[in-house]
Amino acid sequence: MTSSRLTRQIALFAGGLAIVGMGSLTACSKSKEKAPETTSPTSTSAPAPSPTEKALTPGGANSFTPSVKAPSAPTALPGNVITGGN
Repeated sequence: MTSSRLTRQIALFAGGLAIVGMGSLTACSKSKEKAPETTSPTSTSAPAPSPTEKALTPGGANSFTPSVKAPSAPTALPGNVITGGN
């Protein structure tokens, strides 16, 4: 019992030491990152896309109807509980 407690304390200490070490190495580095240079966006003119036609009535030429139907989920008989207790 004391062995598992000691193991947890050592792991906690090592983890804390790692976090403090990473923080100190990050804060004490000599080189600093250079800020990214801002560039002006270049604008290229592309032709406007042509409008698309959409059917407004249901059952029109552009309606989507899936051809494959998924089978129904299997069910248990009433009173047969598989995952429950009593």
